Amino acid sequence: MKKRSFWFLLLFVVATIFWAPVSTLAQDCAGYYLLKNNTEYELINYDKKDKLTGRVLYKVTSVNSSPGKTEATIHSKILDEKGKLTTEGDYTVSCQDGSMLIDMRSMVNPDMLAAYQNMEVKMEGDQMDYPSTLTTGQKLKDGTISIDVLDKQSGQPLTSMVMTITGRTVGNTESINVPAGAYNAFKINQDLELQTKAMGMKMPATRMQTIEYFVPGVGLVRTETYRNGKLLAYSVLNRISN
Repeated sequence: MKKRSFWFLLLFVVATIFWAPVSTLAQDCAGYYLLKNNTEYELINYDKKDKLTGRVLYKVTSVNSSPGKTEATIHSKILDEKGKLTTEGDYTVSCQDGSMLIDMRSMVNPDMLAAYQNMEVKMEGDQMDYPSTLTTGQKLKDGTISIDVLDKQSGQPLTSMVMTITGRTVGNTESINVPAGAYNAFKINQDLELQTKAMGMKMPATRMQTIEYFVPGVGLVRTETYRNGKLLAYSVLNRISN
């Protein structure tokens, strides 16, 4: 259960949280792809041997603006390696003061909770953000989400998981090619840790590292996931249209 839960958490972190484009103007949200109605984009996932493991399709279905803030609803579809739909759902992103803000609770992959459908699940999470400008050496805010699973009748805690994202550091820009095009991207490093408790027993923490290639005005165009310096999986931006 621990390994399965980690990979679903990793999926929502890699495939959802970091697709938050940034604007070139600190107070202007108009250039954000995720805040343009009907924008569509696709992420393709591969394992370390370049084998296709799945796709994620996104579409902006509505955009609402108010003074100082813009919020969009995005519908996502997760497909397996054969193109079969495994799950779909909605989440929101917002722009405030030129930064994208994403509630981590709103983006947990529903598949992760399938095993707990007859139980009570409580989630609390931070907002992950990307500032309006990125510079080499910049430290970005950490993020944490906790998930508690309880017995519906007794309220007794059964399982708890805490995913922590730390060490988010902006590196140099690099030229990178993906199916969606050629980009000059910021290289961002971060650490992931999953701590699990089952029936009160603390399990060994699972730790991984990710590298993201982030393009201002576009978003994440490639991610790489490592454990102990060895590549486990990667994702690339296949297309984007609006």
